[in-house]
Amino acid sequence: MTALEAPYRTTMWQVVEHELIEARRYWKGVLITGLATPLLYVLALGIGLGTIVNKHSNSLGVPYVQFVAPAFLTAAALQVAATSATFPVMAGFKWIRFYHGMAATPLTPRQICDGKLLWVGLRTLVGSTVYLAVMAAFGGLHRWQGVFGIFAAVLTGLAFAAPVLALSASVSAEGQAFNVLFRFVVTPMFLFSGTFYPISRLPRWGEVIAYVSPLWHGTQLARGAALGDLSALAALGHVGYLLVWLVVGLGLARWRYRVRLTA
Repeated sequence: MTALEAPYRTTMWQVVEHELIEARRYWKGVLITGLATPLLYVLALGIGLGTIVNKHSNSLGVPYVQFVAPAFLTAAALQVAATSATFPVMAGFKWIRFYHGMAATPLTPRQICDGKLLWVGLRTLVGSTVYLAVMAAFGGLHRWQGVFGIFAAVLTGLAFAAPVLALSASVSAEGQAFNVLFRFVVTPMFLFSGTFYPISRLPRWGEVIAYVSPLWHGTQLARGAALGDLSALAALGHVGYLLVWLVVGLGLARWRYRVRLTA
């Protein structure tokens, strides 16, 4: 077989290339949001609310902004990942149907699914880096090891995005399932995952929600890296839990992509 007759090799990176080309249309909005969101959070809650907490009831051992900054980092990563894994995926399957165009090429449903998840990870990585830089500029970084919170944030985003991809590849309605997801899953996770205060101050049922939530585990990792108060064994436990979400979710997503694109 000559070089010209060699079969065309496809990889998930071609899906990432497609996403990069598409991103040229909306990158300015993403950049503005990526800078404005952490700035508003750190000014309003980290410094504004933090001033009140520090003066009256701070028993955290560090300034309030340094306590909430790692939690904002992981929460933002999860929200970005969830957004990237919902409506854009619906567009690929139903509204614009570019996934069907990809499936008509040598790309396999598995490569399309993996490429989409890789893109979510890359976008989360960039966003988390910018987020941490903004917060560090306003005193939100307690020690330099806090930069490892970026990897905790990316893992948290991927762990949640994988099962959401499976959901997005399954629904056919005009996004109603996504409204339920953001209102009754993402928002409660943000409120009950130790973002603003330790979960020990929650009632028992609230603590149970936190333990199940991938966001709490990601927050504990990022906060542990920032404050240095997390043991190696506990860190491994949090990483293991998030990896279970990622592996199981990816398996479900690959299955749903295959069913949807070969039906």
